[in-house]
Amino acid sequence: MTLVSTIKWVLVAAAAGSLAAHNTAEAAEAQGGIEEVVVTATKQTQNLQRTPAAITAIDSAAIVTAGVTDIRGAQNLVPSVRFQPQNAATEIYMRGVGSTIDLPNIESPTSLNFNGIYIPREVSAVPFFDMANIEVLPGPQGTLYGRGSLGGIVNATYARPTDVNEGFITAEAGNYSLAHITAVGNVAASDTLSFRAGVDYAKADGYLKSGANSTDNITARVSLKAKPSDTVDIYAWSVYSRRKGDSNNVVTVGVDPLTGAYSPGRFLRDDPWDDTRTPGMLALPANPNLPPPSAPVALPTDGKTSLTGAEIAVKLGDATLTWIPSYLKADVDVAYFFGAYPTDKYDEAKQWTQELRLNGEIAGWTYLAGIYAYSSKTSGTFTITGFPIAIVDENKLRGQAVFGQATHALTDRSRFTVGGRFSQDKRDGSGTYTGFQGANFVVNVPYDYAEKFNHADFKLGVEFDASDSAMLYAAVQSGYQPGTFNTYPSLPNASNAVKSAKLVAVTAGAKSRWMDNRLQVNTEFFYYDYKDLFGSAYNTVLNTTQTFNAQKVEIYGNQLDVLFRPTDADQLRLSIGYLHARNKKFELPDGTANFNGLQLQYAPDWTISAGYHHDFQLGSGFLRAQFNTRFESSYFSDFYHTPGGKQDSYTKTDASLTYYGADERWSVALWAKNLEDEAVFAATAGGSSSPLQPLAATTNLEPPRTYGVRVNYKF
Repeated sequence: MTLVSTIKWVLVAAAAGSLAAHNTAEAAEAQGGIEEVVVTATKQTQNLQRTPAAITAIDSAAIVTAGVTDIRGAQNLVPSVRFQPQNAATEIYMRGVGSTIDLPNIESPTSLNFNGIYIPREVSAVPFFDMANIEVLPGPQGTLYGRGSLGGIVNATYARPTDVNEGFITAEAGNYSLAHITAVGNVAASDTLSFRAGVDYAKADGYLKSGANSTDNITARVSLKAKPSDTVDIYAWSVYSRRKGDSNNVVTVGVDPLTGAYSPGRFLRDDPWDDTRTPGMLALPANPNLPPPSAPVALPTDGKTSLTGAEIAVKLGDATLTWIPSYLKADVDVAYFFGAYPTDKYDEAKQWTQELRLNGEIAGWTYLAGIYAYSSKTSGTFTITGFPIAIVDENKLRGQAVFGQATHALTDRSRFTVGGRFSQDKRDGSGTYTGFQGANFVVNVPYDYAEKFNHADFKLGVEFDASDSAMLYAAVQSGYQPGTFNTYPSLPNASNAVKSAKLVAVTAGAKSRWMDNRLQVNTEFFYYDYKDLFGSAYNTVLNTTQTFNAQKVEIYGNQLDVLFRPTDADQLRLSIGYLHARNKKFELPDGTANFNGLQLQYAPDWTISAGYHHDFQLGSGFLRAQFNTRFESSYFSDFYHTPGGKQDSYTKTDASLTYYGADERWSVALWAKNLEDEAVFAATAGGSSSPLQPLAATTNLEPPRTYGVRVNYKF
């Protein structure tokens, strides 16, 4: 039996087992076994095992143990996703859906949220610290979240103030001169008022040979929790992050360093993270549309982000009214080498959001209803050696929505859910274009764009309790992403408009507990029918960016999550994701090419992640040995499958040894990441400008092997 057929057999067997009624299993209250997890990704507080969706939840302890310091660090713990670096931005791909162009006019179809508040991709690399949890919810969330949730959402939740005086200090040191410290304090001023404040500072040398990709970041957060009356709860917070250091240089792969010929999988240096160039490499034929190439050096990053939000809840009898306002302001200037060319990308973002929702129970219905309004204004420039690749003077997106979702019990064991959302969005854009317009080369030609969008989304779902410890569910729902524009003027035969993307998704799954609450098996089958999904690309030979609509995209697959806790000292986690993500019809508007049948970018057919830990009792404390490993099958980095942009299958493993003292008040850990020292592609552009080779690729790389020591003390 082949590996693929074996895994398919495991999927089918596990799914069948999940569907079986298991009346002898104890409920969540059983002593020992798997702990219950509470999630809020559905905008209601629910038990994870009673939430009809394939949510991956990472709690605060796992975040620290796994060394997750931003959203990128969570990739090894979640199936069928890629959270990959793109300098100040992070590309978030979920089940094959994401965006590889980080221009202001191209929002990601998958969203990152802090405390339920949408975060623009320009600042998605803000550090994590003192987190409560991270929840990943794949698939469209059009009813509850609207735009930006076409492919799924990630909710990162900060730890709230508590009712006791407490705090902690965490310090790390590691290779590449890593120095990282976090300090958090919590003060209970009274029975009804608490404050929490923390600061996180990280400094490290760059892991590229030139010194690029160094870190010098500081982030601070303050929050308060107040209960002025029995019916009012207030939670308010503000975070500020300053990012410095040297940006990540983008390296060349797929080129013979002596001849400039295409050479699959070959880096210019034996060390993939060596971004320097010899005179011979610089002398090879290069892009005639650019100035001569130069030897890469480390160039600086300068970024600032401030975000303020609140959650004010008022009890109105059996219902709760919640108001969530926010305001964000950010700017980031990233200078780096794109291959052998100095590049600069500057982005600004200002955003406010308001959400007011009412949830409660009435006449057998559990309901949530709300209104939402937002305004986002972004701008940015992208230049290579001073040549303007994309200039967006303004990308203004604003809108409002009404939404609701309700669940009703049909019997003691069955429920159905209905939901809907009506959205109105308006986008205005403007800028200037320099480049070829037909056969003519034009300079600083203005362009503009204005469009309104009205859209309705829906959700229908059913749930059935096959037993006290097994639940079946199914749902059909929709999602959409507002249309946008390309950064060039419209011509009579070539509009700069990009149509809205739409989706209808069907899911069916099961969640179950076996063996007296020791074994948890969850599985979800999904089918997504996308129309006009965005496909973006940067052409390194012509120095242009463009976004197209893929007319029809089909995605289907399965996610299997197994958690096994045979003893209180052992825990095994296994996630297997199968993903068939293909273009059914993707033809360019001018008819010059089609990409029908091709695998979507960053959409490996197989993703397998596993983790195991064992606790050894030592005196008054214990030693935890833990590893997390991830396998991905091969995938392409762009929708047109540039040969040099193919990432071969790989495995990456992280490991740690942590000793916890009495009462877990202090701990000392040795950790290592990417033990295999595997060079894995992150955000990638097809082609190379120096040496000039259209079959190659220019790629960000994920970090090499890193290791260090971590000390934590609670007070």
